[in-house]
Order: sequence, then structure tokens, then C-alpha cells
Amino acid sequence: MIRSRTEIVSNLRKEAPPLKSEKSTAACGKARGLLRRYIELDKDVLLAKNLTVISRNWAMTIEVRKLAEPMLAEVVGADTTKPLSLDDRATVNQALIDHCVLVFRGQMLKPQQVLDLADAFGPVEPHITVKYRHPDYPDLIVMTNMDENGEISEHETARGVGWHTDMCYMPLPAKATLLHTIEIPEEGGDTLFANMYMALAEMPQALRDKIDGLQATFRYMGRAVDRNLRLEKADQDKPLQAHPIVKRHRESGRESLFVNPTHTVGIAGWDDDAAQDLLAEVYEWGNQERFQARHAWRPGDTVIWDNRCSWHSATGKNPRRQPRRFYRATIADRPH
Repeated sequence: MIRSRTEIVSNLRKEAPPLKSEKSTAACGKARGLLRRYIELDKDVLLAKNLTVISRNWAMTIEVRKLAEPMLAEVVGADTTKPLSLDDRATVNQALIDHCVLVFRGQMLKPQQVLDLADAFGPVEPHITVKYRHPDYPDLIVMTNMDENGEISEHETARGVGWHTDMCYMPLPAKATLLHTIEIPEEGGDTLFANMYMALAEMPQALRDKIDGLQATFRYMGRAVDRNLRLEKADQDKPLQAHPIVKRHRESGRESLFVNPTHTVGIAGWDDDAAQDLLAEVYEWGNQERFQARHAWRPGDTVIWDNRCSWHSATGKNPRRQPRRFYRATIADRPH
């Protein structure tokens, strides 16, 4: 019986070469048969190794490699410069459900290619901050640490610092966020992620009992005094949105913690002082290193994360004061 990931992949590749000839149909059929046989021989081993092997097209095999606990995986073998096939869309969507954060490396993308990749995960929706939208692609925003004069801005460098969940202040919170590097500093600028499935699952029962059944209230930038500087007049006075603090993920069926220090305002129906005390206790619990993973950006990286079960934060560190620019797209969820 095959007992290792290496042996499985090696045998599959030996017996199913990436042919593109008149015999390719037969070769791919043989490959699928081999894959089924190996899975039937040792399903438990495959699951235990967190191995994902896709055999639809042996000329471009996608593999999902776990990078770090408690979340973070790399998608290898996907050509993100082209729209993904239906099979590959299904694969990467399942990987997002399984790992919460996915990394695609080493492919510089143009704006339309970023949108095409985002579309593989669901419909793209525009961000609330109109001032940051790409002039030609309004569904994208351009995130940068430079001001209008092309100078490094301390204010913009700090943008995104602090644990938060994107678009949680909308009536239907976003499914995911995609971030693609255009220009990155040689040092600093990492992004942190925190697993809110794990934070809830390991929460002390006494604290869990306090939050069960409660709804938190949200708005863009929460209680920040300068929140309106980034918003159009029409968006400044939108009503608060309420969502359960313990929220069930539409696709995985798992419960996660759904409040965050940046965009949460309070608790529906609660006195503000009491609400802030309880939220501070929840944030302190969620902000533990054992729930966290760090991504160090490289040129050509694209990262997508599931907003329904994670926090993220920029680190804001840029010791060499170098430019940092990204394209960002937001993927809409759909109702339960």
C-alpha cells in the first residue's frame, strides 16, 4: 500500500505523462483511473497528508500545499494569467474553504487578469471607498502607501493596520478579498491572518456563554474619528449593520467568531460601556499568536482570504520607506 504523498504523486506522474497528442484522451482516462485506484487504496493517508491532486489536465496539474498552521496554503500549477477552468475553479474554492487563506506565487497580473481570478471565487463587488478605486476598473481598488504627489505617506502606510474583516459592515458581508502585488518594499509589509474558527472553538466556555445569541453592530472603520475622510458623503451616514457574533459559515457549516476591533461598533441592545468591556475580552482572546499566520510578500504574489472566518492586519513596517502598491478585489457572498 502506498504510504506517502511523494510516492503517490511520483507514481501518478510516471504512469500518466502530460501528453497532448491523438492519444491524450486515452492517457487522461488512464490517469483518472489510476488516481481513483490510489485514492481507494489509501483514502485515510491522502486525507491525513492534506494532499490535493487534480488530474483533469496533465499538462497543468494543480496542487494545494499547506504552508502553515493554523491557516495558509499555496496553490501550485495554476496559470492565473488566464481564466481558470470550471474544474480548477471548484478546486480553488474548496481549498479556500479548507485553508481560509490561499497564496498564488510568481505571476504578475494586469487589472483584468486580477478581476478574472477574483471571478473564479464569485462575483466581484466594488469597495465602499470610492476614492481608492482604479480609474479604469472601478471594481478594483489600488492600495498604496504613496500620496497624490507620489511621496511615501505615513498615514497611508498605516492603512490596514489593526485586526479587521473586510466588508463586514455591509448587509451581506463579503465572501473573500483578493490582494495582488504591483510593487512591494524590499523589507517589511507582511500581512497577518488569524483563524476565527479556532478562536471560537477553543474559547473558554464562560466567555462563549456570554456571546452566544448576541448580535454585534458594524460600520466602516467602526468608532474611528477620521472614518469619513475615506468615504463619499452618501456613505458617511449609512445605518449600522448587525450580524451574529457567532456566525455559521455558509459553505463549511462551521461556526466562527464574527467581530473585529476595527469595524465593530458595539452590541445590539447593550449599554455601550458593557458592550465595549465584553468586546475587549473577546478581542484579547482572539489576538493570540497560536491562532495566527504571517505572509511575507514576494513579487507576483496573489493572496485571497475568506472574510467569513478570519481576521487580517497589515504590519505597517516599511523601514526603507519604499513604495508599496496592490490591486485589491472584493468577492461577494450569497445569502444562506
